[in-house]
Amino acid sequence: MGPSNEKIEKNATQGQVVKVICPECNKPTNHLVYVSADVHGAEKYDEGVFISWENNFQIIECQGCNYLSFRHLSWFSEYEDREAGNDGRSERLYPKRDANSLRIRDFLNVPPTPRRIYRETVESCNNDCFTLCAAGLRALVEGICADQSILDGPVEVPASGGGTKTVRSSNLQGKIAGLCEKGVLTKSAADTLHSHRFLGNEAVHELTQPSFLELKLAIELVEHILEQLYEIPVKADELRQRSARRKTGK
Repeated sequence: MGPSNEKIEKNATQGQVVKVICPECNKPTNHLVYVSADVHGAEKYDEGVFISWENNFQIIECQGCNYLSFRHLSWFSEYEDREAGNDGRSERLYPKRDANSLRIRDFLNVPPTPRRIYRETVESCNNDCFTLCAAGLRALVEGICADQSILDGPVEVPASGGGTKTVRSSNLQGKIAGLCEKGVLTKSAADTLHSHRFLGNEAVHELTQPSFLELKLAIELVEHILEQLYEIPVKADELRQRSARRKTGK
């Protein structure tokens, strides 16, 4: 092969409009290329035959909500296959998103630590880090228990003479039971948290990888619990205050 010839142009694709999924709007929207660095290159392979490539590094802006993100559009001549309908182009978006990506919800009333763990957990899932996501779900349950000052709770263990007996346990199973015992969660919600505990155990100790669908459902369930624990009480209190002000005319 001969020497390659690569050039970098500033803002060669600036001003173009592309349609991609916006992580804030959570749907495909028009994005304006705000600024770009565009690379073109070619290398002689044989007499009269060249291998060519192109990389467009773009900061793009959603025209619906003005969200800024990064787009990398690449093309390689050797990846072209006209008969198969492949034009040699690929697209990568940062933060990563596609039709299956999970939207990170804004829990304004969740304490900082559980809120941070929640965001990191969803980001792990969206970036195909499924084992880390499962471990994050377990850490999130621990964070909820710590925030609610739950140190232990009743659990059923095998009795020496057969059957079971109830003991106090400070492990995560006991803490989840403590949330139910304290009335913070219903038994159904506590059972949901138990399912996250087992999912995290398998990921951390057995190094198994849950599926995207399992994690998606688990995240949706824990979102309902965060809503129930932290968001609904604040909204209900605000509704009571507004109702009282309306009745008193203040």
